[in-house]
Amino acid sequence: MRTAIVTGASGFIGSRLVHQLLMRGWSVHALGRPKSGKSYEDRVEAAIEDIDGLPIERGILPELRCHEVDICDSNLGLSRPLSEVLPGTDAVLFHVAGDTRFNPPDPEAQRRVNIGGSLNVMRALQDSVASVVHVSTAYVAGDRQGLVLEGDLDEGQGFCNCYEKSKLDAEIEITNLCAESGLPLTITRPSIITNDTRTGRSSTFTHLNAIVEVISRIQKHYGISDGEVVSEEIRIPADPNSRPNLAPIDPIVDALLDVGVSPQGAGRTFHLSHPDPQPNSEVVFLAAEAFGVKDKIALSFVAALPEEPTWTERMLLRSLRPYLPYLNGAATFDLTNTRSIIPDYDSRFPPITHDYMMKVIEFQRHQGQDDGD
Repeated sequence: MRTAIVTGASGFIGSRLVHQLLMRGWSVHALGRPKSGKSYEDRVEAAIEDIDGLPIERGILPELRCHEVDICDSNLGLSRPLSEVLPGTDAVLFHVAGDTRFNPPDPEAQRRVNIGGSLNVMRALQDSVASVVHVSTAYVAGDRQGLVLEGDLDEGQGFCNCYEKSKLDAEIEITNLCAESGLPLTITRPSIITNDTRTGRSSTFTHLNAIVEVISRIQKHYGISDGEVVSEEIRIPADPNSRPNLAPIDPIVDALLDVGVSPQGAGRTFHLSHPDPQPNSEVVFLAAEAFGVKDKIALSFVAALPEEPTWTERMLLRSLRPYLPYLNGAATFDLTNTRSIIPDYDSRFPPITHDYMMKVIEFQRHQGQDDGD
């Protein structure tokens, strides 16, 4: 039985990665911290159950072991080395943990997690693992335009937020540390993760959730239902032809696992992005269709909203502001390395459809009810 060590196992990517590893017969050691009065074991199990909204398969639980650690502590907050409780030295470390907020209240604290925390994990486990898979982001590319190669890193680019810069710096530091310690390193760079294709579920607030939430709040404000409108025209501050790289979580995690366990992965970087992302115009009109207003409203794309936008447009801008750099992005991501490991990679990514949007809408509305909105 193969062994994996996973940080960030209670997160959107990490929980699905742990679930897939367990279903494939792996033994998994999950590292993380308790939060809000819940033990880390409870957090991880709850996250796995949230994948399908169903109770976790009890048969896989004996191979899941959770360890409470603090990655910002050089000793991981442990009284004795973690290596003493981990089996052998042939495990694969999947480092998923990180602070993914675009604009955190304390950017330096984010850097301590994304850079310092990553290095602490690598140093603490370097004698207990055979290889490392680091989950970064395709947006270490920052504000670059055109084709971004998988081997590109610091090309003098600017950044849309401090999260992107922290992940670029983390890649540099992790690469140097693994080279010094002789640890085989695989870097994976997911793009913009969206909801599960089967269920429409997500455990984090995605771009698609944001669109649904904006429209739902407008409906609530005006007391209207699907199929009704409040503005004859809504202007959207985005390029209609731009293709934000929205990639559903399920094929991304499958690809992450396939690349991470491949003997050909070591020493290489892999973009995990949608091979054929749809333009803003198509995604927005699909959302309008799902809400029953496609033929009842004039949606137009503008470079910027006028000085006196409507209330609806102000709501739209307020909710989508963090995502606008990505909605207007002009980068495409090379997939040469990824396709060399996964020949059928492109076929794994379905387009956004009306049915998919309906699943996202149903899920997000249900979440709003659960949150008391």
